[in-house]
Amino acid sequence: MKDIQARITVLLPFYQEGQELEIAINSMVQQTFPCWDLLLISNNGSKSGLEIARRWVASDKRIKLIEEPRQGIAHALNAGLEMTGTDYVARMDADDQAMPERLQEQVMYLDTHPDVDVVSSQAIFQSEIHGSKGFSLFVDWQNSVISPEDHFMMRFIESPLSHPTAMFRRRLIDRYGPYTTRKVPEDYELWLRWMDKGVRFHKIPKPLLAWKDHPGRLTRTHANYSREAFFQIKCEYLAKWIKRCVPADKKIIVCGSSRIGRKRAALLETLGVDIYGFTDVKKRPNRQVWFFRYTELTDPEPWFLINFIARRGVGQAIREHFSALGFREGKDFILAA
Repeated sequence: MKDIQARITVLLPFYQEGQELEIAINSMVQQTFPCWDLLLISNNGSKSGLEIARRWVASDKRIKLIEEPRQGIAHALNAGLEMTGTDYVARMDADDQAMPERLQEQVMYLDTHPDVDVVSSQAIFQSEIHGSKGFSLFVDWQNSVISPEDHFMMRFIESPLSHPTAMFRRRLIDRYGPYTTRKVPEDYELWLRWMDKGVRFHKIPKPLLAWKDHPGRLTRTHANYSREAFFQIKCEYLAKWIKRCVPADKKIIVCGSSRIGRKRAALLETLGVDIYGFTDVKKRPNRQVWFFRYTELTDPEPWFLINFIARRGVGQAIREHFSALGFREGKDFILAA
C-alpha cells in the first residue's frame, strides 16, 4: 500500500481474542478514511491472537504490533499512547466491529468543531447471552446522550459513552495524564477527569460501532468494572465537584435512604461532603439519619439533592418532580445512579 500520512492512531489492545480480533482489525482496514495507523497491543496475547496480528502487520504498513507485558488494559493503552504521534487517537476493542464510515465521521466532526475534544458515536448492541436486557438498556441510554451538555449533566449516572466508540485529541493526554492503573474503570475515570477540567464531549447520533456482549467481556468479568468500583470513582469526582460548585449554605440531601443509599452517602462523607439528611418515596424507620419526606422538599433554596436510587425510571421521576418545583438540575439537584 502506498505510504500515507496518518492523522489518527487507533489503539486496539488484545489478550485472548481469536476470530473476534480478525473481525475487529478488518473493520478498521475497510474504513472509508485511509489516513490512520493501527496499533495492535498484545497484553500477553494468546497464540491465535498474535498469529492474526502478525499476519495483518505483514499485509498493511499502517498496522503495527507492540507488546505490553504488564497485565491490564490501562497498561496496554498507555503503552500505545507512548507510541502515538498523531493529533487524534481512536479506541477500538478486539471483540467489536466498526462501521466503514466511523473514522471519517469522527475526523470530520473534530476538524469542524474545535470546541469539542472527544467525539464518540452511538452503538449497536449485539449479545450472545440470554437475559442481557440490562446491558441492552444501558447501551440505549448511552445512545440517548448526544450533546456536550448532555454528557456533562449525565456523567454521574453512568459512563455516558462507550469506550471503543471514542476518538479524542492527543493533547488531552499531554495536559491531563494517561489512563489510570488504579482498580477502577479506566475509561470512566478518564471521562470524569476530563469533564472535571471542562473538556467537551459529543456523540454522533449514528451507530458507528457494533458493541458485542459475551461472557468473557471484561465489562462482565473484571473487578475493575464492578458496581463498587464505579461508585468509588464516581463519588470521588462527585465530591470534588460538590465542594467546588455547590454553595456551602446548601443542605445536602441524599435521595435513597436504604442501606445502599446510606453506604453511598457514607463514602461521600469520607471524601469531605457533609450529608444533612435523606429522603425517599416512603418513610424508612432508621433513627440514625435525618429523614425528610420528599413532599417536604418544596423550596430549592435551602437544599441540594443527590439521587442514589438506581431503580429504573426513578431518576427521571425525580428529575420531573423537582424540576416542576423549580429545582434546577446541576444547580439544586444531580442524578448519580
